[in-house]
Amino acid sequence: MKPNSSGHILIIDDNKDICDLLAHLLEHAGYKTQQGYDGNTAINLLSQCEPDLLLLDSVIPEPNGMAVLAKAHSMYPQLPIIIVTGTAGILSAVCAIKAGAWDYLPKPFDNNRVLELVNRAVQTRGGKKEIDSLPNRDLYARIGESMGRSPETQQILKDIARVAHTDFSVIIQGETGTGKEMIARNIHLSSKRAAANFIPIDCGAISDSLIENELFGHEKGSFTGADNVSIGKFEAANGGTLFLDEVANMSLSAQSKLLRVLQEHVIYRLGGVKAIPVNVRILAASNEYLLDAVVKGKFREDLYYRLNEYVIHLQPLRERPEDIIYLANLFMKEVCAELSMELLTFSSEVKKLLLNHKWTGNVRELRAVIRRVALISHEEVTVEDLNFLFACHHSKSSNLSLCQVVNPEETTRPKEDNTSLSCLNCIAHGDYKGLSLKEIHRINNAKVDKLIIQSVLKETGNNKAEAARRLNIDYKSLCSKLKETT
Repeated sequence: MKPNSSGHILIIDDNKDICDLLAHLLEHAGYKTQQGYDGNTAINLLSQCEPDLLLLDSVIPEPNGMAVLAKAHSMYPQLPIIIVTGTAGILSAVCAIKAGAWDYLPKPFDNNRVLELVNRAVQTRGGKKEIDSLPNRDLYARIGESMGRSPETQQILKDIARVAHTDFSVIIQGETGTGKEMIARNIHLSSKRAAANFIPIDCGAISDSLIENELFGHEKGSFTGADNVSIGKFEAANGGTLFLDEVANMSLSAQSKLLRVLQEHVIYRLGGVKAIPVNVRILAASNEYLLDAVVKGKFREDLYYRLNEYVIHLQPLRERPEDIIYLANLFMKEVCAELSMELLTFSSEVKKLLLNHKWTGNVRELRAVIRRVALISHEEVTVEDLNFLFACHHSKSSNLSLCQVVNPEETTRPKEDNTSLSCLNCIAHGDYKGLSLKEIHRINNAKVDKLIIQSVLKETGNNKAEAARRLNIDYKSLCSKLKETT
């Protein structure tokens, strides 16, 4: 597969044979290459000119691969870097990707895999030069107005512009409430599939027994109660985009079937034998690093590779202070227009409080707070109007104290002894004969988790969705933890 245009690729590996092998393969494909065998050479070559791609071995003479990765990023923030690692080096690859590597390439190489990764990286790199000339520049400007003005947000906007016009699968990673579905929807609206359906599905809110029916549909009579044919999300999204939210919560069985669909582009309804062709772009989101889930055995590595054609990382709101006041003003304009009332402003003290707040619920929490203060404020939002926010967080922190949750009867004892006595009491009342220390830890951790969740459920009036939001876990995990010790 020839690249659209030649690119300059820097190859750094302490094994000259591997450098020569990669150089021969890439030069035959039309690329220009340059080689180096240690960290100092790598930094020297990088200082001479910026390549289109850096292939970097994770284990090289000092400075090591991670140090070179950090230096390369400081010199050229947009440079895609592929980490080359041994087959047993997936943990170092995870660390490298978290540190900013574009992807990783395990040894021994598969030539097709090398060319696929390199072509994709160079194509993505070239996409940034086309952003200003895209015909839908106005659309990107509107998207930017709804997201913020921080450097991190502007980078997300560039990511959307780069990947939207392709059919690449995209993984969107970020904490709960950071706006992963909004990013996915904007990618769809900016793509050639914009006229077709955008179908979201929350994989964390659907039980294992129902997820396949939701994705693939069923035939009449395929199970009790299946009185009619029902199409699934894949058929509904045919020609458009399917957004898999919290994809890491899918069962391994469902992941296997999803992988087959991505490979063969056909589905089978439950109870059906007819292959149904589908043409769907996949966007997936997760509030945890999917590579971490791969390492833990919760997510299929082959499915990860299928989805990992492009990754967008969303920073939490607390790390984007420039966006906090911008979004607060934006949400205030929206709610005041909705309520047909004069626009409210924020006092300088309120702005300081908003900037210093942790925003564990991220943009979703900020929007809810602004909508509430719009109802109770007059002309200007004051500190007193935000008392409910800080009272709520004070209540949460006190209610989630381990001493109170695990053993509230111990509150008359000195404060420093409460936690240890409560934990010992909790363990003392269990029958742990024959169990290992690891098993005892697991059982008691599950009990503490359940007690904490029950405490938050009391605060929320047994609203599990709200409890999951406050605890920053997905709905399915919350329900699972409640069942663990019943």
